[in-house]
Amino acid sequence: AIEYYTRATEVDPNYALAWSAIARALAGSPLNGDASPSEVLPRAREAAVRAVRAGPDTAEAQYVLAYVKWCCEWDWPAAEVGFQRALKLDPRSAMSHLTLGHALSQMGRHGEALLSMRRARELDPLYAQMPALSSQVAFQARDYRAALEQARQAIVLDPEFWIGHMMRG
Repeated sequence: AIEYYTRATEVDPNYALAWSAIARALAGSPLNGDASPSEVLPRAREAAVRAVRAGPDTAEAQYVLAYVKWCCEWDWPAAEVGFQRALKLDPRSAMSHLTLGHALSQMGRHGEALLSMRRARELDPLYAQMPALSSQVAFQARDYRAALEQARQAIVLDPEFWIGHMMRG
């Protein structure tokens, strides 16, 4: 995917959505694969900055910059601001609600986190990642019954999705 998005940026260096996709793929690769964080994170940051420069009013660009700040740099306050900025541009972004909820949970703001996760599930009820990560947020809030229920829901939606099984365990 990175190769094809990179080709798109070669055709149009101001293609914010392609830069956003590059940044998201790179930032997630240490979590979802075996990429070396020290190798991919500077590239993810650079692509996110280029996405925002190319499309400052693009929700995806604001989201991915916040995502890099959250999962790569652990700058959770800056990530929260970025996710809120993305949601102002696109209030129906399930991923922005989901990741904001996850970040709020990690900051110990469980009530706000659970509301954000519920909104993410409402917006994209068939995507297994929504209940799977809602399970993690419920677990972090010490609501083990809700965590187990959300994990089961993720497995129902996608029996192959590993996060649902991990959270169920």
